[in-house]
Amino acid sequence: MAEEYTPPRRFPGIRKEVSLFFSAALIGIICVTLFVSYKQGAFVRHTPIYFYVSDAFGITKGMSVRLFGLPIGTVKSMEVSGLGVKVEISIASNYVQHIPKGSTVRLLREGYIGAASIQITPNADPTKAATPISSGETLEFVRSRGVAELIDDIKNQITPVLKELSKAVTELNQPDSDVRMAAAAARKLFEELPSTNIDARRMLQNTDHLVLNADRAVRDVGREASAALASATRIGAQTEQQLPQLSAKLTSTLESVSRAATEVRDATRKNSDALHEALLQGPALARQGEDLMRDTQEVVEATRNIWPISSALPTPGMRTLPVDSFESATVQR
Repeated sequence: MAEEYTPPRRFPGIRKEVSLFFSAALIGIICVTLFVSYKQGAFVRHTPIYFYVSDAFGITKGMSVRLFGLPIGTVKSMEVSGLGVKVEISIASNYVQHIPKGSTVRLLREGYIGAASIQITPNADPTKAATPISSGETLEFVRSRGVAELIDDIKNQITPVLKELSKAVTELNQPDSDVRMAAAAARKLFEELPSTNIDARRMLQNTDHLVLNADRAVRDVGREASAALASATRIGAQTEQQLPQLSAKLTSTLESVSRAATEVRDATRKNSDALHEALLQGPALARQGEDLMRDTQEVVEATRNIWPISSALPTPGMRTLPVDSFESATVQR
């Protein structure tokens, strides 16, 4: 009779351990899947929003949707429609209240070669900012300028500059151009700089001498002014000392002048009164004088008629005027 097979007892309980390992691995995978799903928003309520593009180049399914730079959803699906490509984006419902009606959607990149994302720009109109978008609403897509368009703009801006540069180079190559003439004038000016520098140094030296002379003159004037100020101070002190005496003398002189003026005024008044009385007595004195002269003439006539005196005095005779008479002719002979 054959012997019964007995399994080796080298790894006792290995089945249980393997089962426990696979169970732990399965639980880990499930946890990681649930965590990734949570991070991807699988357990968050989403609101579908749509927009249309004529060309879906650069837009991929699962692309991040951002609001003010924060990720709020992803691109869920894309399908061709009569208006172009209809793109559905799924946004977390708790961010919908921050997206007002009339907002726009654009495709942006982080730099020129960075990751692309859908950027939602809220409407700045205050009349629509208070009303958020609703589920299934369609937003306007604003196409951003691509690299080719930027290159075309740069080309359009650089082309006139290059033309002007080429024109300037052509003018530089001409011998009678303004630039070459200016360069020749500048070279000539540079050649004259050493002599100009020498003249400037001489002028500075002369200026130094003038400054020194002016300084000396100012010092001399200062000393003279100090001496004059000291003299004026001494004169002021002497004047201050002699001023009371001069004031007393002036006061006495003024009093003497006042008394003399009073005396002159009184004498003038007395002379005026005497002159007035003389003027009043003038006619009477004149009449008395006439009477006196008349009496004197009568006395003289009477005296001449007295004998001793009358014989001594010649008797006045009558004479005729020598005009046309014979006597005038005799007299002339």
